[in-house]
Amino acid sequence: MINIKYIVNGVSKTSVPKRWSDYINRENFPLSIEMISIDKFPTLLGSKNQNYIAHGHHIKAMALFIILNFFLRKKSIYTLHGSYKFLSKTNKILLRFIFRYTDRIVCVNQTVYDDISESIKEKISKKCDIILNGVEKSYSYKKIDVYKKFNINKSDTIIFHPARFVVEKNHLKLIEAMKVIVDKDSGVKLLLAGAGELEDEIRDKVKELNLSKNIIFLGLISRDEVYSFLQKCDLFVMPSISEGLNIAFLEAISMRCRVLVSDIESFRYPFTHYNLTPTEFNVRFVNPNSINSITEGIEESLKCQKNMDFDFSYFALENMILEYLNIYKKLNKKEENVF
Repeated sequence: MINIKYIVNGVSKTSVPKRWSDYINRENFPLSIEMISIDKFPTLLGSKNQNYIAHGHHIKAMALFIILNFFLRKKSIYTLHGSYKFLSKTNKILLRFIFRYTDRIVCVNQTVYDDISESIKEKISKKCDIILNGVEKSYSYKKIDVYKKFNINKSDTIIFHPARFVVEKNHLKLIEAMKVIVDKDSGVKLLLAGAGELEDEIRDKVKELNLSKNIIFLGLISRDEVYSFLQKCDLFVMPSISEGLNIAFLEAISMRCRVLVSDIESFRYPFTHYNLTPTEFNVRFVNPNSINSITEGIEESLKCQKNMDFDFSYFALENMILEYLNIYKKLNKKEENVF
């Protein structure tokens, strides 16, 4: 059994590291995952003689761990989940520090690696891997009548967009596109799940365009509620201007949703990598910088027949974990040699 400590800023039930941890610990993998958040770091000082690998997922927590690791001397791996382009200056500095001192680096998409500056890539290329994100093929979720809970008319056409309220998720252009759509059909509703720094600006835009009856803010919702919406909605949208490899996007595909995403390499690369045809997976693309393209994409996607019969195993979480396992095994041998 290989012991892994996930290094995170904090533990959230819906976070990607928590989902991966829960999945690994309940399935038949030779791995044991423990979540270690910043507030639990003092416990690491008593673990110097324990054999484990540190796997970082959040920048600030991993940077702090690496400082501790000058004393602990544990093997480590860091997964870069999102685009380097949208990091703050502070996080870019911390990430360079992480890149220098961690043993292995994983990017969740080729585009995540490509966005890193050439000078940094020259230094990390020999210890960097590309492992595409995956999700559970058949997630067992508690079915909730989310339409009843959130007072949604079942006869309405429902578009679902779960995303943080940040610039890269492109909410404002999506809302502009909704104005055009709602003027033609008042029965179309956009559901926004999430929170973030731009929430006030997004709410103001909705009010400005008189869309308060057609754009519904769900707030932060549970994973069971997310899957319940995916099961019921007419369309999943994600017109981001930048991504890593979005987990919600993969979950929507796994639920056989109609999916409309931006025509950026982050969304296209998985299909190119596996030589797959996106439309067979109900996925279509729009120009995220064009309101007309988003509008037309929504209208066309809603007309398309859903394909319910395709092989989702390419994006299975199990496959992703097995690739990480190969890295863990190599690091574990080096860790064992320390003792």
